Amino acid sequence: MPGNTKTIKRSGRRSIPVWVWFSCDGAGDLYHINGRLTGKQYVRILEDVLLPSAWARFGADALIPFVQDRSAIHTSTIVTDWFDEEGVSFHVLPWPPKGAGMNPIENVWAEMVRDMDSQHATANELWHSVNNIWSNLSRRPNYWRILINSMTKRLAMVIDVDGDWTKY
Repeated sequence: MPGNTKTIKRSGRRSIPVWVWFSCDGAGDLYHINGRLTGKQYVRILEDVLLPSAWARFGADALIPFVQDRSAIHTSTIVTDWFDEEGVSFHVLPWPPKGAGMNPIENVWAEMVRDMDSQHATANELWHSVNNIWSNLSRRPNYWRILINSMTKRLAMVIDVDGDWTKY
C-alpha cells in the first residue's frame, strides 16, 4: 500500500569495492575486491597484496606501523590473529572507536570521487576510471607526505575532544 511504504532515494552512482594502501613514501597497490569483503578475503589481500608490496618498499625485516579503522572486518578474529602471527612485519596502531573519519584514506576516497568525470554505465568502466585516478595520485609524492604528516594534527584534535568526533 503506497501510504505504508517508504521510498529511498538513491544517488544513482555506481560503486566498486577496492582496497588500497599508502605511506608517506607514496601510493601502494590498488586492489579490486571481488564481491563483499570478508575477514578471510581481507587476510588474503594482506598476504598477497600488502605484504609483498610493503616488503618491497620497506624491506622484509622492517617493523611497519599500520593503521586501519575499527570496522568489523578489520577487528575480526581471523584478521587480528593474522596480525598477531605476522607481528614481525606490522605493528597495528590503536584506533579510537569514533575515529573512522580521521583516517587519511577518507581524504583519498573524497579526491577520487571528485576526480570522477561522470557516472559510469558499467563496473568495468568505473574500475578503469578508478585505476587512472589512482595512477595519477601515485605520481604526486607530496600528496602522500602531506596526508601522513596531517596525522599529528588529527591525533591532537582527538585528544583535545577526549576521543570524540573531530572535523576529520
